[in-house]
Amino acid sequence: MDSTAGNARPGRPPRLSRERIADAALQGDVATLTMRELATRLGVSHSSLYRWVPDRDGVLDLVSGVMVERVLPADEPDAATWFDWLTRLAWAMHDEFLAVPGYAAHVARPHRHHPESFGRLRGGAVAAFRAGGADAQQAEQNWTVFGHGVVRWLAAAGSAPAEPPFGRYLDTLLRGLPRHDEDRPPSGRPAAAAPTAPTTAVSPSVGDEHLLALTRSLVSESAKVRERACETISDWARSFDRREARTLASLLASAAVLEQDADCLESELNALGELSTAGLFDAADIATLRRLPRDSVRPADVEHLDNLMEEYF
Repeated sequence: MDSTAGNARPGRPPRLSRERIADAALQGDVATLTMRELATRLGVSHSSLYRWVPDRDGVLDLVSGVMVERVLPADEPDAATWFDWLTRLAWAMHDEFLAVPGYAAHVARPHRHHPESFGRLRGGAVAAFRAGGADAQQAEQNWTVFGHGVVRWLAAAGSAPAEPPFGRYLDTLLRGLPRHDEDRPPSGRPAAAAPTAPTTAVSPSVGDEHLLALTRSLVSESAKVRERACETISDWARSFDRREARTLASLLASAAVLEQDADCLESELNALGELSTAGLFDAADIATLRRLPRDSVRPADVEHLDNLMEEYF
């Protein structure tokens, strides 16, 4: 999974790797982690970090891969070991998730699951329930109840003593899950429920209050305030609706052309790059960026500018 930079000296380890990034992310509260904070922990520039991971979600994908590797039992469950296998899995989740501040709370909240790591966790648990006698549908349902039940206990009651509360809760949870058709509890719905109106998907939006605060910060006289605003935009890149994204992209492009602070310019180009991944603004929105001389950009940040120019012009 690791790779080395093409210009690294022979025998010299790369300064960055996916493993190093994941390790650094696990050293603090993952729920509040920002890309700027992570770059500082690693001792690298913001732009260098973005060459390895596309955004904060990419970092959390790496973290999820590490955590799943830590909690999954090495053996395969069978008819004799399935209950013990799930018990070991749950206790490993208990120990590992609570060892990282904010991780249990992050997993308990709705979020985009990393398909590879989440698939391994789900696959192992479903196989255990199947080994215990559940059919395919029951095993999937049992996994949903088991996974949500364990994670929510960890998120809500993680400060409680480990024994006996979690052990008693886990034993009750596992023994209450059905293994055969005849064990399945009644649904409690004697008649079909009335059809409900289809739900319309709600577009993401940060709202006018947050948008106004960001626009004010982007034109602040303080370079630090401008940088923090750019970092927030990068972290929230997929939370803006089209109107918000176009407003911010236009302002970022204009700010970059006028920017005198090299670190702020890097952050503005990073934020534009992150916004571009959502595909919500057009070339016309950042046309001002064409006036930014390439030779005025630090060599480490030229790649960000070139990528934007290639994509939109």
